[in-house]
This record gives sequence, structure tokens and C-alpha cells, in this order.
Amino acid sequence: MTWTLSYCTLDRSTMFGMPETLERQTRAAAAAGFERMSLDLFSLRVHRDAHGGVHRVREALDATGLAVYDLTGITVTDDRAKTLAELDEFLAFADALGATWIQSRMPVDNATSRAIYAEVADRVTSAGYGLAFEYSSFVPIRSLRQASDFVSGLAQRFPRQAMMIDSWHFFQCGDTLDRLRDFDPALFGYLQLDDALEPGPDSRFDTLNRRTLPGKGKLDLVGFMAAWNALGFGGVVSPEVMNEDLRKLELEDYVQQVATTTRDVLARAAAVHPPRD
Repeated sequence: MTWTLSYCTLDRSTMFGMPETLERQTRAAAAAGFERMSLDLFSLRVHRDAHGGVHRVREALDATGLAVYDLTGITVTDDRAKTLAELDEFLAFADALGATWIQSRMPVDNATSRAIYAEVADRVTSAGYGLAFEYSSFVPIRSLRQASDFVSGLAQRFPRQAMMIDSWHFFQCGDTLDRLRDFDPALFGYLQLDDALEPGPDSRFDTLNRRTLPGKGKLDLVGFMAAWNALGFGGVVSPEVMNEDLRKLELEDYVQQVATTTRDVLARAAAVHPPRD
């Protein structure tokens, strides 16, 4: 199975004080050969508030032939009202733009937050979308095994529950490629790919500002992608590069570099272990 590239807007997001450029990013992604878009909530909110909706993003998608793959990402806590208000935003965006997945994170893990997550899962899947859970070193569920157990339980009750694996968090959490091979590929939805510079004293700063282009850092991304090929998992990979220096590049140059470096890693991984048909 060949990999499909989805361009992630998060590094050029309004979250970082950048101007909102979703239409321009869509055109740049199409020019660089991306086939899907991964849109961030922060930029969508700014665009909606400035233009009275997201119809201009829809028009840019239609003009370039790109489809939205995922929306990043709903935060589920034990505050039901706040969580469901954010869910309403996501579902409105998904209805207007289309999506396959809504990405999720759960920074609070208790009985209440798990019950609310189940409610979110029910509503998301009833609306026709998948819910993709991301674990990380910054939330209580912080390992592949913990995430697998959490998602497997939900999948018994609701369709289209999956894990979304980010390479930065995968290595940051201490998971290994050997451990990855023990899991059922049916548990996974899609991947985010990014490299890492040498860590600094603040891992939260690093995750937002010291990731780097695939193949340009210290992570074994070739081994990472070769392991997925060997596992028989394929589909969509979204490079989520967040780097304070790369934000200084001209947008179109940045998007092209993301596409080129990601394709290079995928090609080198295929030479180690070709994707399965």
C-alpha cells in the first residue's frame, strides 16, 4: 500500500501568532503534490470569525481538488460543557469541509473524562466521522500499550475508533519499533511524521518549536516507517512539523520542503521494507 500525504496546517497556525492563511496553504499544498489536508482548529476559528464561515476554505479545496482528511484536535476533559461546546465546533467544521477523522487528546484521565470521551465518540461516529486518539508524554495515557487498551475498549462500543501515532511522541514516550510490531494494525488510523532536534530543557517548548523536517533530525524515521510497512499498515501520513526557524521561511518554500523531505523518508523506508499491497 502506498502512502498518501496530507498537509498539516498547524505550524503556520494562528496559535503561533501567524496570520491566518488556510486558503494560501491549500494552494501551496496542492502545488507541492499533497493529496489531503489536515486542518487545525485555531486557524479555522479565526477564518470563520473573519469571513462568517469557512466557505472560502471550501472553495479553495474544491479549486485544488484536495480533500480534508482530519481536523486537529478536540481536547476532552472532565468539563462536559466545555468539551461538548468544542465538539460542536468540530462537527460544524467537518460538515462544512468534509473529513475522515477528528483527532482527539485527553489531558485528564478519570472516570468522568472517560465517560465524556465515550459520549464524544458516540456523537462523532454517529455523524459519520472517525475519532483518532493521540497519546503523548504530556497526558496521562502516555504509551502505546495504554493507548491501545483505551482505544480497544472504545472500539467494542463504537465504530471507527483508532489511535493516531505521532513519531515525535512515539520516541519521546520511549516506545520502540520492536514493541510496535506486536500490535494489530487495525487499531491505527493514520500517522503524523516529524523529526526532532536535540532536546532542550523544556520538552513542551521542544514539541512546539524544535521538531524538524523528516530526515533532518535525530529520530530513526526510516526505521519507523519501515516498521509500519512491515506491519502491513499504510494509508495517510501527515507531516506535523513545528519549528520556530522554519516559520520564518516563505510559506510556499516551507510547504515544498515538507513534501520533499517526507517523500525522501518514505522512499528510503520502502527500500528497507517495501509497503505491502
